[in-house]
Formats: sequence, C-alpha cells, structure tokens
Amino acid sequence: MIETDEGMLIRLAGKRAFGQGVLLFEAGHVGRVSATNKSASAVVHDSHPHTVQLRRSHRAVEGECGCEVSDGIEFCQHCVAVALHLQELQKTAKPVDKRGAMRRIRSFLTGITHEELLEEFLGTVKADRSLRDDLLQKATFASERLSYVKLKKVIDEVSPDDHLYEVRKIRAYFQQLESVLTRLAAVAEQLDPLVLLRVVEHAIRRLNEDLCLIDDFGDFQELSADMLIDLHRKAIGRLDWVPKDLAEYLLDCALEESWHPFEGWSDLYEDDLGEAFSQALAVANEARSAAST
Repeated sequence: MIETDEGMLIRLAGKRAFGQGVLLFEAGHVGRVSATNKSASAVVHDSHPHTVQLRRSHRAVEGECGCEVSDGIEFCQHCVAVALHLQELQKTAKPVDKRGAMRRIRSFLTGITHEELLEEFLGTVKADRSLRDDLLQKATFASERLSYVKLKKVIDEVSPDDHLYEVRKIRAYFQQLESVLTRLAAVAEQLDPLVLLRVVEHAIRRLNEDLCLIDDFGDFQELSADMLIDLHRKAIGRLDWVPKDLAEYLLDCALEESWHPFEGWSDLYEDDLGEAFSQALAVANEARSAAST
C-alpha cells in the first residue's frame, strides 16, 4: 500500500490544498477505495464525486483527479484525502511492534525526572483498580510492623460484598486471595509464630464464610486451601507448645464449623511434629471418646 507522510503531501499539493484534503478526509468523504502495493483508486465526494488515482514510482507518489484543480495531472486536495485515508488503513492493519514500542517508552521515561515518572505512574495506578489493590498489598506487606490487626484487614478486604455467580468474578476472588497468601508466605519467617498462627486461623475461617457466598467454586478453592494448610503447618512448626497442647489445639480446630475439616490433616502434622505428637494425639482422642460415651 502506498505510504505517505504529512511533509510529503504538503510538498505535493501545497499547504492550502493539504488543509482542504484533511477536511475532506475527516468528514468521511473518501469511498470505494481499491489499493495495491503501488497504486490506489478511490472516489472523493466533494461538491460532486471525483475519481482519484494514486501511483508510486521511484520513491515518488503521483496523483490524478478529474477536478479542475488537478486537471488530471496535479496532486490536489482530493488526492490528499485519499492518501490520508490510506494512512488510516495502514494504521489499522499494521501489527503493533511491541518491542519497538517498549524501546520508545523506555527512552521517554529515561528522559524525565523522578518526580515526573512518579506522577506518570500514579496516574496509571489511579485508573487501574486491580493495579492499585496489588500495590496496596505490596505496600502493606513491605511494612516493618506487620501486626495481626493489619494482616487481618488485608485478608478481610479480599472478601466479596455480595454473592458471586459469574465465573470471571469467582476466579478474580481466588486469584486475589492467592496473591495475599503468597505475600504472607514470603514474610512468614519474619512474623512472630503466634501472630502467624492467628492470621492463618482468621484466613481459614474467612474463606469458609466466603465460600457460602460463592455459587459454584468448583476446583478454584483447592490452591487457596493448600496454601492455608502449608501456612498453618509452618506456624505450628515454629511454636514451642508441648505435644499435648498441640494435640488438644488441633482437635479443637476439627470441631469448629468455620474451620476446614481436620479429617485427613492429622497425618501431615504427625509427619511434621514426630512421634511424641502422634502419641499425644492418640491419647487426646481416646480421652474425648471416653468423655462422650
């Protein structure tokens, strides 16, 4: 397709004709366009229809039009309008060169000040809620004072305000929860083990409450549940509780309605905590069974 630019069109038609051609193009007066690599034809509707022919030869562009200004040989405003229309077609058809675009953006950003760059970025953050939420999470977890109250608030912010029915919204909820849990896992070693334990307990209870608001969560919850189990095991492993206290604690968890079912978890904790815990768990189970009969 014939390529032109503004400077070339002004040289070919003159400033006055170029301006008239811009108005014709912007008013949508170009129609019946047919184009190849070296030529193009179209009809431009002005006071009456004008047939325009453009040709490329030896790096130049020639134009023919039936209007009085062109007289079949001059590059007139109608030729300009057709050339602009071809430019617009090329913009639509050309694939985006992402690598080239990123180079130009990088060059632009390198040339501005830190404050200008920050303002540019903050403008993007304001317009993109998901990016804003993500950065707010990062800022929270980057804090040197990660308290239970602060982490509890981050978890609560993930919870839906109403029932979720659309798959897109359900997926978004679990993706956001997984993002929070991933960041929590990254700072787990920095937290007091009891703070970590209480945060994970809250997250588990909150997830179970949220699942009641989700129409059909299918397998979406599996990764979140696995991450919570891993975090809970990590917290338990850092506590200095005696095996008897740990056994009693985990059995109490199993009885809570707002807790993930403890059934099937005991093997995991026995692997983590060893024989003493296994024995304490067996003793605690027997004692509870005897008390219930």
